[in-house]
Amino acid sequence: MNTYKVLFTGCTFSEEKIEELLKKGIQIIKAPSNLGEEELKYALKDCDAVIANGEEFYTQKVLENTNKLKVIQYFGIGYEKCVDIKTAKQCGIIVANTPKVNSYSVAEFTLGLIFTLNQKLAQLNEETKKGIWKEKQFFDLKEKTVGIIGLGHIGIPFAEMIYNAFHTKILYYDIENRKEQEESLKATKTTLEYLLENADIVSIHLPLNEKTRNLIGTKELALMKKTALLINTARAEIVDAQSLYEALENNQIAGCAFDGFYQEPLDVNTKEAKLLSLSRDKFILTPHTGYNAIEGTSRVEKMCIENLLQILNNKPCKNIVNK
Repeated sequence: MNTYKVLFTGCTFSEEKIEELLKKGIQIIKAPSNLGEEELKYALKDCDAVIANGEEFYTQKVLENTNKLKVIQYFGIGYEKCVDIKTAKQCGIIVANTPKVNSYSVAEFTLGLIFTLNQKLAQLNEETKKGIWKEKQFFDLKEKTVGIIGLGHIGIPFAEMIYNAFHTKILYYDIENRKEQEESLKATKTTLEYLLENADIVSIHLPLNEKTRNLIGTKELALMKKTALLINTARAEIVDAQSLYEALENNQIAGCAFDGFYQEPLDVNTKEAKLLSLSRDKFILTPHTGYNAIEGTSRVEKMCIENLLQILNNKPCKNIVNK
C-alpha cells in the first residue's frame, strides 16, 4: 500500500484519527493556520497533497516550487479565496473542495442571522447589560415574503425552514427552474428586480464568479423596501461594499447581516471596513462561520479524505473543481 504525505493546515484531526488514517495510507502532517508564502513552500516540499484549512494562499510562486504536490483539497467550499486556480491547473495540480456537506448548517445559520438582525438581539444584549432597559420593535416572520437569490444546495434547505416554520411566501431568482420547490414550497421564480422590490427579507446563496461579483449594487439596493433586511451568507463580494454602506447609512434598507467579509481575516484599514462603523441594528458581521457546526466539520473531514484517496489512487472524484 502506498503512503501519501498530506499537509493539513489548521488540522482538526485528533491524534487517534491521524493514527487511523496512517493505516489507510494517509500520513497527516499538522501545520499552523497562518503559514506565509516561504513557510508554505518549505512545508509542502515533500508532500503529495495538502488539506487547506488556514489563512494561507497558494500563489503562483508556491505552486511552481512544489516538487511532489498533486492535490490541494480545500476544507470547505470556497477554494477561490485560497488558490490561484489558473496556475494550479497549469502546474497539473488538482484542486478539490467539499460541496453540499455543510448546506444545512449554513441554512440554519442564515435563519439565526435573520433573528439577530430583525429582533436586534446583539444590540439589546449589549444595552441591557449596561443597564439600558429599552425595548425595540421587530416584525413577525409569519407570512412575510422572502426572496432567495440562488435556490441551490443552501438556498433550498433555507427555503424549507422558513416556509414550513413561518408560512412565508418564497420568491427565488436562479438560472435553474426549481419545479420541485415550486410545488412543495409554492415558490415563485422571478426576475431579480421583482424579487428585490417585493421581498421583506432578501437572502443571498450564490457562488462568487465574474457574473455574480457586485450583483447587488446601488441600483439593486434602491429597489428594496425601506423595511427590508439583506442577509448574505455567500461571498461578501456579491454585494458592492460602497453601495451597501450608502444604502444603510441613508436608511434605504433596514439592515444587513454578513457571514464573512471582503478581506478574511478582517482588515480594518480597507475601504470596505467602513461598514463596521454602522450600528449593530444596521450591520451585523460574523467571521465566515455558518458552516462550522460540529456535525458539519465531521462531514467535511470525511469528504476531504474520500476525495484524497480517490484522486491519489487515480480513481474518479466528482469534487474536482479545475478539471
